[in-house]
Amino acid sequence: MGILLNNFQSQMKYLTESELSVFVEIDNRPEILISSNLTKLSAELLSSNSTIIRLCQKLGFTGFSEFRSEIKKLIEQTRYSAQPDLLKRYQFFFNEILPNINQDKLEFFAEKIHKSNNIFIVGLGLTKPIAEYMSKYLYQLDRAAIYVYESHMLDLLPNLLQRSDLVIFISESGETKSLLSCASKAAQSAATLLSITNSQHNPLNHTTHMSLTSRMPENHYHNYDVTSRVFQTAIIDLVLDIYLNKYLKTPE
Repeated sequence: MGILLNNFQSQMKYLTESELSVFVEIDNRPEILISSNLTKLSAELLSSNSTIIRLCQKLGFTGFSEFRSEIKKLIEQTRYSAQPDLLKRYQFFFNEILPNINQDKLEFFAEKIHKSNNIFIVGLGLTKPIAEYMSKYLYQLDRAAIYVYESHMLDLLPNLLQRSDLVIFISESGETKSLLSCASKAAQSAATLLSITNSQHNPLNHTTHMSLTSRMPENHYHNYDVTSRVFQTAIIDLVLDIYLNKYLKTPE
């Protein structure tokens, strides 16, 4: 979530279309406020002074100067990426995290994939491509799996589940409200719920029957989580490799 969304989301419903457009632009790149006066910002955003002033007032400020001052403070408080370069993070994952991933959990995931009737893989935002990847990988292993990534489908999913079904939630934080709502409702269906996240202790993991976590240090920029998702993909590959070798390959 961006700086403006994180702090002023409740006021968005009062914004006009032109004010909302400015809101979104500033949320995407709040650093433009640091060196811009009102006139320069208006030109930069293809807006007008009056639109920006009205936006500032609707967000609770007396005017543009107070708004800019507050956003500057928020930028200074925002967590920025302070992690080693990506190569070093890869090395950390393979040297420190991967050797300590619980083998029994990997086996459990593979077993549930093998025994379940229907498989649903849920991923939103940046984890959507990972959910799609896992689903298509399973198709190549002659195992049908549906990936769910739209909010209205999340609302409907718990109503479809049977005792023999499997739902795998993929989430970086494990705190996305729509995923938590879906998981909470799905838990009433007696289907098996599993999760793959980066954070070990989060509400989603506590809702599911078992979880696998990559436990990589988080990266943030403008309050957005930009931690690489490749490490969750590596865990998925481990699970599917066990599934392939244990349940599909014929012993020689």
